[in-house]
Amino acid sequence: MTTSEPECILDGGWIIATNLRPLCESVAEFAGYEFSESDWQAIETALPATDVEQATWYDYPMLGQLPLTLLVAADPGSSVVFIRVAGVTDERTEAQIEAALHIFATWELAQQPRQDE
Repeated sequence: MTTSEPECILDGGWIIATNLRPLCESVAEFAGYEFSESDWQAIETALPATDVEQATWYDYPMLGQLPLTLLVAADPGSSVVFIRVAGVTDERTEAQIEAALHIFATWELAQQPRQDE
């Protein structure tokens, strides 16, 4: 679902767009949510309809042990995606998400085949 400007607990700032999937997988891990290909397809498909400048975000619930909602918005004309996370209720999860956001905003990750593939 695409929403207007959300009320959020953690305003993460932006990450490099190519790092969006690894960030989604990381946030899912922190939430205890099993992130699948269909989850990624939903986010990837919805992203072009978002626009941080127009305050149009896509919110994606991750209903794991710790229910979190990932909110994403594209920044037209740039190579970044803005991120917010709602539902962060403990300091450990907040620190994990903030560390992941820092990494995904600082370095562009190279995609490597997984060992189990």
